[in-house]
Amino acid sequence: MLDGLRIMSKNIFGRTLLAAFAALIVIGFGFFGIRDVFTNFRANQLATVGDAEISVAQFRNDYQSALQRAQRQAKRAITNDEARQMGLDRQVLSQLLTGAALDQDAKKLGLALSSAEIARLIKAEKMFAGPTGAFDQARMNEILRDNGYSEASYIREQREFALRQQIADAVSGALKTPEVLLAAVNSFTSETRKAEFFVLPAPDLAKAATPSDEAVKAFYDLRKDGYRSPEFRKANVLILSPADVAKTLQISDEAAKKVYDQTAAQRFVAPEKRTIAQLTFSSEADAAKARARIDAGESFDVVAADKTTGGVLADIGATTRAAMFDKGVADAAFALPQPGVTKPIPGKFGVVLARVSQIEPGATKPFDDVKEQIKGELAQAQAKGETQTLHDKIEDLRASGKTLVQAAEALGLQTQTYVTDASGAGKGEAGQPGAPIAALAAAPELVKAIFASDVGVDNEAVTRKDGGFSWFEINAVETSRQLSLDDVRPLLVKAIQESDAQKALAAQANELARKIDSGESLAALAAANHATVEQAAAVKRSDAPGLAPAAVQQIFGTPVGGAGVALADRGGRIVFKVLDATTPPIDLKSPVLAGLVPQLDTSLADDLFSQYVSGLQTQLGARVNQTALRAAGGQE
Repeated sequence: MLDGLRIMSKNIFGRTLLAAFAALIVIGFGFFGIRDVFTNFRANQLATVGDAEISVAQFRNDYQSALQRAQRQAKRAITNDEARQMGLDRQVLSQLLTGAALDQDAKKLGLALSSAEIARLIKAEKMFAGPTGAFDQARMNEILRDNGYSEASYIREQREFALRQQIADAVSGALKTPEVLLAAVNSFTSETRKAEFFVLPAPDLAKAATPSDEAVKAFYDLRKDGYRSPEFRKANVLILSPADVAKTLQISDEAAKKVYDQTAAQRFVAPEKRTIAQLTFSSEADAAKARARIDAGESFDVVAADKTTGGVLADIGATTRAAMFDKGVADAAFALPQPGVTKPIPGKFGVVLARVSQIEPGATKPFDDVKEQIKGELAQAQAKGETQTLHDKIEDLRASGKTLVQAAEALGLQTQTYVTDASGAGKGEAGQPGAPIAALAAAPELVKAIFASDVGVDNEAVTRKDGGFSWFEINAVETSRQLSLDDVRPLLVKAIQESDAQKALAAQANELARKIDSGESLAALAAANHATVEQAAAVKRSDAPGLAPAAVQQIFGTPVGGAGVALADRGGRIVFKVLDATTPPIDLKSPVLAGLVPQLDTSLADDLFSQYVSGLQTQLGARVNQTALRAAGGQE
């Protein structure tokens, strides 16, 4: 082809033909525009639904708003990779496609809302209410400004939302859960079963035979991809935490004493406590009679025990004045100079006689008892500023050309060298996972940064959750590798023994269940296997004490009278027989169903509306420019 073009270009006729062809291409691009030859999308077009277009800018704005909301909820930064793993980009695109389809549907149906109705809906929004509870224009303007809206754009969005809501209400607004589904839910949540069972314990691997070399090799060859060492990184790490810095600070007794003198009255005074009982009367006359009997020599306890007095006894116990509910009674009880009984006191619930039986005077903790506590608090407060100062000094030293180790030594700090995998664990023996490295396992953000860097890279300090900082330098990277058979032989031997033992146990349990189904007694089989028969009288799917979830699932999957096998704790097997099943009649007023009905109504309505929107998009024709989507979501 190229040879042909070269031959054509050697004569006037060929050159004229080539020039005309090039002109047609230029005119075609100018008339039709340059489009993606594979998807027929324009450069700024991310998706189309029918006649509606979703631009890259529109998606990017909505995506960034959703990402910021997710970050505020998580109270941390979220990367684009994390957002994609959460499905945030797909959620935003789905919302835009749904909105575009519904807007066209609303137009086709001739739906509309007056400006007066939109204004009424906006004024009814509680978030725009002022201090008086009425609509506040200034508050609305402030909220819209903080969220990047103009008044016109917010009104337009609310009009679109209201029209879409009309369609949603028409499609699924009055949908109620059918009784047949409620009956199924009632059966699932309320059915109880009765079963008897016994447990076959996990095999003792100490008695297991050692597999042959051929068996070990065959086992390894089939599963060798599962025996790999993770990638490890060797790094120098410097951790600077306020708690560690606080330990190095020296706080004088004078500084602590000054704080003690200023705060002792609020912090270190134990208030007076009194042991109080009270008699409450409905009338002042009854209270006066009871008081007269006490004045005549009868004890408070005798009067309180006499039901004819009309008094109600309450033993408050040892309490402080501030802890008492009735301030009037508290004031009178704490005004007594010594243990005794108060005069009748008008209380919140009647007239009260209060008896103080014991007084525990208030006391102030001496300085020596709280000195170390105050010093620790002062050190922690100073450590925050000192940590930032040390951070700045370390950064200055590194900027001057010092390595991390040299910068730490210059300030009297010490680095640590760790060899870690991506989980913050060290190397294990014979293919076994390593133990977690405490300093790294507690700082996943540091481990993540280490595995995002490389040898020779000048890394930024990583901010710690405690307000400190971590620095690191990577010395070496040990890539993931295939572990040889000799590396993992002990693991392979143990895995084969466990596999063989579990197969044998499962076969034994299944054979016992088959015998029970054939009519043999479960109790007799349990005795023959040195097991104890147990009863599960009222097993529910959501409540089965003593049974593992796997056993409950098997019990409810087995017909009444049938036998089955399920996994038990620690590798054993449960052999069971279902004796009975009971389902109570449906009761819509029961707390369980009453709580589930609104959820079921909402779920069914959402599902029906999703099907409607999906059909609408299919009818209109929805297309997505995957290249533009990846670029707008930060993938390219």
